[in-house]
Amino acid sequence: MRERRPSQTASSIALIRALAAQGLTDVPGFEDPVVHRLLSPGWSAALALTARRIRRMDAAKRARVLARLSAVPLRVRAIDVELERAVERGCRQVASLGAGLDTRAFRMKALSATHFFEIDHPATQAFKRGKAAALSPVVERLTYVAVDFERDALSARLRASGHRPDEPTAWVWEGVVMYLSDEALGATLRALAEASAPGSVLLVNYMEPGGRRGLAFMRHLVTRLWSEPLVGLRRREVMRAEVERAGFRASSDTGAADWARQLGAPFDPENPAANLRLLVAERPGAG
Repeated sequence: MRERRPSQTASSIALIRALAAQGLTDVPGFEDPVVHRLLSPGWSAALALTARRIRRMDAAKRARVLARLSAVPLRVRAIDVELERAVERGCRQVASLGAGLDTRAFRMKALSATHFFEIDHPATQAFKRGKAAALSPVVERLTYVAVDFERDALSARLRASGHRPDEPTAWVWEGVVMYLSDEALGATLRALAEASAPGSVLLVNYMEPGGRRGLAFMRHLVTRLWSEPLVGLRRREVMRAEVERAGFRASSDTGAADWARQLGAPFDPENPAANLRLLVAERPGAG
């Protein structure tokens, strides 16, 4: 991403979540009542225009469009479910890595007893903090941690922010890994393992290579125009190996079709989300 500009990918994802929050989704149970308040004036205008156009479509076309947009609310709901499980199992710290315009600290009441850390690039985080200043967190404590994953020492930034490596943490890594080099991925995983007490849970969303050729080409083109290229597409066996090499133990690895089935949402095998994955891993005890 460009050094002084907040992530445009984060804003585009927030726009899709805002559409879903207005009922423009085929994913049951999706809620995000505050995301629209994090959009810039330009993206807010795009939201209003897009919502109006979708509502004017005939039923068949609207269904096709919502199916294509379902990747985002599906991913969010799948991670929410796993995050609630991690908190129920004893994680009292939650850290969102590359948080973007995430709203979990402002909408998930299941996190009310947690210390929530939002970790992101300084430019995106500065924009987010300005927009979120008028919102009330639902978590016990919210701490912002500015980190450039390609350059900064995550461990040092975490310690300075008050994170406790002797208490279990639920790490949420959503929509980031596909933009990281192998070096940045490995360094971050090692830092997370060092900061993870036994019982910590890692929720890492990643993207496999492949997908429909035309859609893949357009996705790469747009992200490169925004200076946010997809440099880290990885197959599931590679991702699992990286996570376990760092010291975590993988417990599940599911795809968008699995999430749709679990949530009762329709899913076409040719959906552009078909190569999205969510790997859940735990930090085992010393014994």
